[in-house]
Order: sequence, then C-alpha cells, then structure tokens
Amino acid sequence: MSEKTEQPTQKRIEDARKEGQVAKSQEINATVQLTLTLLWLIAEGPDLYDALAKLIDYTVDATNLSLEAATVVLTEHVVSLTMRFVFGLGGLLALSLTLTGLVQSGFLFAPKAIQPSAKRLNPLANAKQLVSITKLFELGKMLAKVAVLGITFAYMIMRFGPSFATLPQAQPSAGLAVCVQLAQWMWAVLAGMTAVFAVADYGMQYYQLRKQLMMSHDDIKQEHKNAEGSDEIKNRRRELQQEVQSGSLAGNVAKSSVVVRNPTHIAVCLRYEEDETPLPQVLEYGRDARARQIVALAEQFEIPVVENVPLARALIASTQPGDYIPEALFTAVAHVLQLVRARLDDADAGEDDEDDDEDEDKGEDARGEGDAGEVDPDAHHDNDNDNESDTDRDDKEAADARPRTP
Repeated sequence: MSEKTEQPTQKRIEDARKEGQVAKSQEINATVQLTLTLLWLIAEGPDLYDALAKLIDYTVDATNLSLEAATVVLTEHVVSLTMRFVFGLGGLLALSLTLTGLVQSGFLFAPKAIQPSAKRLNPLANAKQLVSITKLFELGKMLAKVAVLGITFAYMIMRFGPSFATLPQAQPSAGLAVCVQLAQWMWAVLAGMTAVFAVADYGMQYYQLRKQLMMSHDDIKQEHKNAEGSDEIKNRRRELQQEVQSGSLAGNVAKSSVVVRNPTHIAVCLRYEEDETPLPQVLEYGRDARARQIVALAEQFEIPVVENVPLARALIASTQPGDYIPEALFTAVAHVLQLVRARLDDADAGEDDEDDDEDEDKGEDARGEGDAGEVDPDAHHDNDNDNESDTDRDDKEAADARPRTP
C-alpha cells in the first residue's frame, strides 16, 4: 500500500465536507459564548443587581404573608426576572452558537455525519483513539484550564479574603455587589484563557483533518480516472470538441505544436502549451487526402512534422478533435515533444553559427581589400633595378652600332 504523501485534491476536500468532515473547534464556540456573556453582564449588570436585590427584599417581606400570598408575589417576580434576563441571555447565546457554526463550516448539511456507523461501535478503533494525539491534546487543555482557574481563584481569595470576613456585617446588597464583581473578574479570565485555547485547538483540528485527508499517488490516479466518466468532464470535452470543429483546418494546423503522421495516410495535430493546456490536446486529424493537406499546411506554417506510425494510429483510434491525450499515450507524446524541442534548439544554434561565419567572412574580405591598397617597398626597388638594367643594355647596343675608326 503506497504512502499517503500528497495533499488532498479539491474533490477530496469537497467529498469530506459532504460527510461533515470540516475543521471546527468547540473552543471557538465557548470563547464567543463566554465573551458575549461577559459583555451582557457588564451591560445588564446594574439592572440585574437591582432585580436580585428586590427579589431578596420580597423574599424577606414574604415571611410576614400567608403562604398563598407569598407564593403569588414571589412567583411574579421570579417569572419577570427569568423572562428578562435568562431568556434574553439564552437567546443571545443560541444565536451566537448558530453564527459561529456558520462561520466555521458554512451552510453545511451533512446527514452522513449523524448516521450510525459500525466504525464508531468498533471497540478496537475506540481503544486506539484513547491514546491518540487528539485525546492527549484535549487532556492537556483540560489540565491547563483547571490550573489557570485554580491560580486565579486562589489569588482572589488571598487578595480579598479579609473583605469576605466582613460581608456578614454589611447589607445584603453590598455582599451581592462584591459577588457580582468577583464573578465578572473570573469570567473575564476564563474568556481570555478560552480564546487562547481556541486558536490552538482550531489549528490542531485543521492539521488533523488535512492529515486524515492525505492521498497517495494511486488515490490521485484513481480519482482522475473516475472523473473522466463524470458528466461535467464529458460536457467540457464536448464543448472543446465544438470549439475545435468550429475553427478552420488551417487555423487548427497553425496553432499546433507538432503534427504526427503515418507517413501519408494519417496526420494528427497536437498542441501543448504549459500555461494554457494541462495536457497535450488533439486539435485536428485526417486520413488520406485530408492528411496530406494537413502535412502541406504544416510545412507552409513551419510546424514540425514527426513520423511515428504507432502513435499516429493510436491517437486517431482513441481520441476526437478537442480531446486531451489519454494516459496510455503520455510517454509516447512526451518523447515526440522532446524531439521537437531538440530540433528547434538545434535549428536556433545553427542559425547562430551561420551568423558567426558570415561575420568572419566579412572580416576576411575587409582585410584583403586593405592589403591590396598597400605598396611593397622591395617591389619598387626591384622595378628600379630592372629599369636601370634596360637603360645600360640600350646604351651598349648604340655604341656597337657606331662605325669604328681604322
């Protein structure tokens, strides 16, 4: 079994989402609820304090009333207090819980997440979860919460202990005010601590989910293979075919990267651009006369033509214009594209060499013209000697021709 070393694809993430597998943290919900409760206490604290103080007074006064009258009076005040504060706070917390869930997971309805599963009832699987990283992390969070709250409570006892001893001597309203103030402080500490743990918990949940959704190379290949038969892929392939077929033959040949032929009966136009096409795409193909026309157009547009009989036959047998090449032909087509690239590189290098040779020839011609314009002093001296020899010879002949005196 291959190792799962690849990041999950978008389809894998969407399938997991449909099953309710999304990164969400309960600590975020707790943080929002604690924060809203604290803000509500700060805003409604004075009114709540007055209502509780009145309830205490009514309770004390009710001792002088009959049981029925005391019950009616206290019931009215308790119901009023509950409707105003308890239901108001409860509705606010319920709304915050709903909004927090929407922020974390969006509008998600996953019936599979609540369906009974045999894996959840497997004792071996549950035993493995007892020693998982997630459980250890949850245990660490719980111990940290207990420690922080314990330290905070101990500090308050040490700091305000003497004041607690005098509360029995004060009015009931004074003791209530002190308790409300201490509760707000404890609540603020709890909300701040939960916010810190919420960030860590969400990061942990996200990491665990990504790790769970990791895929192997075989998983990715199988997903691509399954996607080939989906309706969306088929519709997209049909659209591409219509786009290619609506274009002219010359236009498709001109856009091709290479033409594969066999050698005159079949011709297939392939196009591959890394930034535009994820895989090599068949733009056009033809047989017999149409194949010869494709080859002629390719030569006219200077499109590389490669003769590969098996590949040409396989392409025309397994594809339609607009299709991407099948997986079975990846290697063969890649070899052809590499061959074309090598030819283009060699052609560019040859043009550079020809340019260099032309520059050298021009330099040699310039040097030759310069040499022709220079005068050799030795040659001039030789000419002078030759002229002198000719003059002496003429003088000697003239002397011999004069008559001699006997």
